[in-house]
Amino acid sequence: MKPDSIYSQTKASKPSVKKTDTVRLNKFLSNAGLCSRREADEHIAMGLVHVNGKIMTEMGYQVKPNDEVKFDGSRIQKTPPVYLLLNKPKGFVATSQSGVTSKSVQELISSAVKTKIPPIGEMGRPMTGLLFFTNDEELRKKLNKSISIPMVYKVVLDKNVTTEMMKQLKQGQLVFEKTYKITAISHVDGKTKKEVGIEVHSISPSIIVKLFAAVGLTVILIDRVVFGLSLIHISEPTRQAEI
Repeated sequence: MKPDSIYSQTKASKPSVKKTDTVRLNKFLSNAGLCSRREADEHIAMGLVHVNGKIMTEMGYQVKPNDEVKFDGSRIQKTPPVYLLLNKPKGFVATSQSGVTSKSVQELISSAVKTKIPPIGEMGRPMTGLLFFTNDEELRKKLNKSISIPMVYKVVLDKNVTTEMMKQLKQGQLVFEKTYKITAISHVDGKTKKEVGIEVHSISPSIIVKLFAAVGLTVILIDRVVFGLSLIHISEPTRQAEI
């Protein structure tokens, strides 16, 4: 945790700022959720960023705690990266669409954070399970582009899942003119043949529903039990919470 006081002062010395309390300007903009660091560099070069009333074009400038930073005329509030992992209940929706949405997952995290933190991916009302939120724009882009993040789901179907159906799902099915595959699938010990556990890599729940429909099965319940965050390395102190 950062110290409560970032200044040390004596009668014979002027206030000093600890180096660990400064942050590179492009990272400051990225942490505020405005853009990626690369995009921030472009904005800085274009003269769109002001620090303490002056245009700042120095790429390596270190923002100090008392600096006033403005982007395109608007003041930027310093917002540290936030990471939330929510076990979403049925009936709530996670969507990237703007506008007012009834029973949004934002209602569930409002007690932990005061600002809107977007989720990674969408999750419909019938679906349950782990949902990851962050305002870290660079991490969001990495996750959205990644094809190697494992997810494990428990899925309950309307009929027994046969060995042949499992084989077809692992071989791949065409959904929206693209072939998707289930990496691993098996029946759940002690349960009926209608319940399976599956592992997929960066495939949304809605696509999973379509995959099962392609082999003649209707999804009754889908619950994400593992979100592959163990593959993500967050290298600096941040605000984290699990709800």
